[in-house]
Amino acid sequence: MSGMDWNAAAGLLAGRTAIVTGASGGVGRGLACALALAGARVVVAARSPAGGEETVAMIRAGGRGEALFVATDVCDAQAVRRTVEATVQAFGGLDIVVHNAASTLARPTALEDIDEALWAEQAGVSLDALHHLAQAALPHLRDTGRGRFLVLSSAQGQHGGAMNPTYTALKAAQRGFVKALAREWGPYDIVVNALAPAALTDAARAYLESDPARTREAMKSFPLGRMGDMRDDIGPAAVALCSDLWRYVTGQTVNVDGGYYTAL
Repeated sequence: MSGMDWNAAAGLLAGRTAIVTGASGGVGRGLACALALAGARVVVAARSPAGGEETVAMIRAGGRGEALFVATDVCDAQAVRRTVEATVQAFGGLDIVVHNAASTLARPTALEDIDEALWAEQAGVSLDALHHLAQAALPHLRDTGRGRFLVLSSAQGQHGGAMNPTYTALKAAQRGFVKALAREWGPYDIVVNALAPAALTDAARAYLESDPARTREAMKSFPLGRMGDMRDDIGPAAVALCSDLWRYVTGQTVNVDGGYYTAL
């Protein structure tokens, strides 16, 4: 597999400012780095200062774009508003919002084991935060003429997920939110989409490396033979969705999964 040629994406997002939630690691970090490599100024909005600053350092080391860490609890509406305000103050505007943050409790759990606290925590990160971000960002996104609002969803919200009803329900709700917002915000030239990745996160890597035989078997389900690199496979899709290349695509959930869910 050859690596992504980021020179081909250079300048696609030049002059644009993005907020990426949950970018202190994992997929969010990959997306933040990808947006920066395409020329965007990126605000890393996350709870972890150590992880957030590490992402900022990685972006700066990449030599393109600019980056700033802003400590953010996405479940707190006031904190989200402060992050949007800090972004506008630092970079003069806001063009792109990527809601990637996910609950650390989002793991397979049978229905009878889901209590109110578990449901509320996951709903807070997946849905409440989405609501907070949309409300806080709208006044700025509609002023740019190139506003982009991107949600990191999941294929489980489209096909259902066994032993995972909370996560599946919330990801399906995100899909509905994206469709509704695309219709509502279309007159403002704001493009709203969701992205459903199959990404080789650290957790996925550890699991796959623990059982090489099962890994080889699992990879047969991917037509491209592998899970996606967070920056070089999932990132370019986010860049395209946030650029002018996909300016006439809105209200969609784009599966970036190496062909794993071809039936969706």
